[in-house]
Amino acid sequence: MAKAFRYPPEGALMQYYGPGDFLDSQSVPLPHPAPDAAELTIAIFFNMPGWARALLGLRNLLMTPFGLKTGSESDIAPPTVEQINSCSYSGIFAVHSATPTEVILGTDDKHLDFRVSILKDETADCVSLSTWVRPHNLFGRAYLTVIYPFHRLIVARCLANAQKLGLTVSG
Repeated sequence: MAKAFRYPPEGALMQYYGPGDFLDSQSVPLPHPAPDAAELTIAIFFNMPGWARALLGLRNLLMTPFGLKTGSESDIAPPTVEQINSCSYSGIFAVHSATPTEVILGTDDKHLDFRVSILKDETADCVSLSTWVRPHNLFGRAYLTVIYPFHRLIVARCLANAQKLGLTVSG
């Protein structure tokens, strides 16, 4: 089961973080031996449950009239390890940085910027999925408020799916 996680001050997301920003993190135990962050990213983030993919589709449909960036099926199709490590995976979940211990995905839009971190933390013996958001305006703050309950549920479900895929140990 996913639990709250304190994102480390030296983590890659902190280069974005400023006053008033949103940062949320959840984690599950690491497998032993643990794959690198790119493999964890594919298994955890890009294996969203079908209902979460459907919610993203609905979000895209509802946000199109507002001129916000919307993704396509290719934006949630799993990248290869090579695409992650070379930061060549693009779209709404574009890879911004990749190391053996952390991958950063995300995009900037007119209402908010967001990044997602998949962090392999061997010291804490966990893998975490963390989200940073910087709303740019009232619409961005309202949007974040509306999607937050769904966000928490999707993150927890993605991490739980990692257990089903055999990527975490029961703990």
